[in-house]
Amino acid sequence: MKTIEIVNCDRLPRKDDLNPILAQYYANIVQRMQDMGLEIDPAAPQSALAEFWTHAEDYLPPDGCLVLARDEAGQIVGCGMMKRLDPDTGELKRVFVTQAARGTGTGRRLIEARTAAARQMGLKRLVADTLTPNVEMRSLYPKLGFVEVAGPLETTTYLDQPMLRPHLHYFVMDLERP
Repeated sequence: MKTIEIVNCDRLPRKDDLNPILAQYYANIVQRMQDMGLEIDPAAPQSALAEFWTHAEDYLPPDGCLVLARDEAGQIVGCGMMKRLDPDTGELKRVFVTQAARGTGTGRRLIEARTAAARQMGLKRLVADTLTPNVEMRSLYPKLGFVEVAGPLETTTYLDQPMLRPHLHYFVMDLERP
C-alpha cells in the first residue's frame, strides 16, 4: 500500500500545485451533474476554480482548514477543506481523492483531519452536503459519525446553487459528543 501523508496547510499552496487536483474535483462534479441530466455550462469547472481562489482564504486558520494528501513523490492525490459558517458550525467542502489513491483510506483521513481541526477551533458541529450520485461520500460520512438529515441545511452549495437543492444530501456531526 502506498504511503500517503496528510498535511494541514497554514497557508495557501501555490496555484500550480493545487489547481490540478481541484480541476479533477470540479470535472468529476460536473460529470456527475451532467449524468443526472442537468445542463451545465462547459466553462463551469474553470468558473468554479476561479471562484475558489476568490474565497480561498476562508479555508485557512483561524476560521478554516485546508488539508492535502501527498503521495511518496510529493504529488497531491487528495484534498479537503472546511470553513466556519457561524460561531458554532463548520462546513466540509471539496473532499476529493484521485483514482490512484482511492481505497487507501485517504478520504477517511482527510475527513478525520478536518474534524480534528474543527474541534481545535471550538466548533460544536460540522455540516456537509453531497449530490445523490456521490455514493462514496454518502457511504463514508455515516461511518465517520455523521448523521444524514432531511435538511435543507443552508450550506454553501444550498445557497449558491439552487438548481442542485433537489439532489443534495445533508450530513451533520455533533462535535460535542465524544
